[in-house]
Amino acid sequence: MQQSLLQLSGYDRRELLAEANRARNRGRDRRVIAVYRRILLEEPRNVEVALRAAPLLAHSGEGFEAWQLFRSAAKELFRARRYEACLGVFRDACRCIPHEFDAWRLRAELEIKLGREEAAYETLLEGRRQFSRPRERAQAIALLVRARAIEPWDPDVALDMAGLYTRTDQVGVALELLESLARRSTARQLRRVRWMQLRITLSFRHAWLWLRAVLGEPQPNDSKQSLAPPEPFEHLFPEPTNEQGEETLTLEHEVSF
Repeated sequence: MQQSLLQLSGYDRRELLAEANRARNRGRDRRVIAVYRRILLEEPRNVEVALRAAPLLAHSGEGFEAWQLFRSAAKELFRARRYEACLGVFRDACRCIPHEFDAWRLRAELEIKLGREEAAYETLLEGRRQFSRPRERAQAIALLVRARAIEPWDPDVALDMAGLYTRTDQVGVALELLESLARRSTARQLRRVRWMQLRITLSFRHAWLWLRAVLGEPQPNDSKQSLAPPEPFEHLFPEPTNEQGEETLTLEHEVSF
């Protein structure tokens, strides 16, 4: 019925798809995108066309529109409980628009829901590497916070995170994290931790601690430092609320699109 109404309005999906294929064979990507936009205007939930258009848009520098299409397609697949296909969409989005934070976040979130924490951990670390510019430090920290919820005391992750905290004027948080890491470090790791503490503070105390680590001497037990657990990830992405401030349920109560 809907297709008949669309045909009556002068819309013919088959003809438009054929036109898009002809344009693509001639290398006319702008025309292909225009045709796909025409189809999506009439059929906004058409997953197949959305996934054809999104990579072309990303390649053309239209990253925001590309992500909207990837996201809407993933949402439709998730609603249909096609979780593997949904995950594939997020993988393609991460590849095509690597600086889209939500692509990495949602991919890792879905992998966790599917019980693939190791894959999610690798996704989060790969995503963090895409956010290396100063204005992207908040995104990098958020991905590492989630990674630490899976593997709390990976020294490379904790040291990276401490460096990011330092560069975002959160020196106290960085030092507390490093002191907690020091209590769990091997001798080799401890030298790295103490060296970073010294670089941050340039203090006599941390110079002394670093020297003791280099010499392999026992470290003092500083009871003033707390063994802070990894910062929770959920507060960075709070549940949406309605006008009365009450929490609303996310899609399927699982992945927040």
